[in-house]
Amino acid sequence: MLKVALAERTGKGLTRYFLIASAAFFWFFCDSYRPIYAKAESIVVDMSVYGPVESGDFFRRAETMVSDEISRQFSQNLDLSEVEVVVVGDRYGEIVPILTTTVSRSQWQETPLVSVWTKYYNVSYALLQRHEGQPTQTVARTPARATISAQSSISEIDRAFDEGRLTGAAAQEYLDELD
Repeated sequence: MLKVALAERTGKGLTRYFLIASAAFFWFFCDSYRPIYAKAESIVVDMSVYGPVESGDFFRRAETMVSDEISRQFSQNLDLSEVEVVVVGDRYGEIVPILTTTVSRSQWQETPLVSVWTKYYNVSYALLQRHEGQPTQTVARTPARATISAQSSISEIDRAFDEGRLTGAAAQEYLDELD
């Protein structure tokens, strides 16, 4: 009887120690090995554009900015799994998207070439260059209402605006004066 009581007590003791050891084991490993949650970052980079630029130089400059930013983000934030960088061109307040690059950390480690992971907006170069080298000049003056019809003045203003010799604001001022 004593042996049976001792065996039961020892069995209960071992069970208790086993449960405590199991709980400690899971507490230790669950606390130190947490699942990694993927993080993504979206960044907008402003590229100021002054004076005339060549198309190739324009996009190469944007790609260099993107490459630097992606490398910086992945090196500074080890939890970051993906980054999206949008480069916008800024010419005197006119903002135009130039390119968008989206790449994961593993893709960037495998192939760190911006051009592989980038969507280019080729028309952005033309939009930022549209007034370059064209002097602003007054093309139409307020006509004498008796001699020049308003219709011919409007078409002259439209033509000057379409040819880029007249800004939108200046054209609007002339049209307001004709009304």
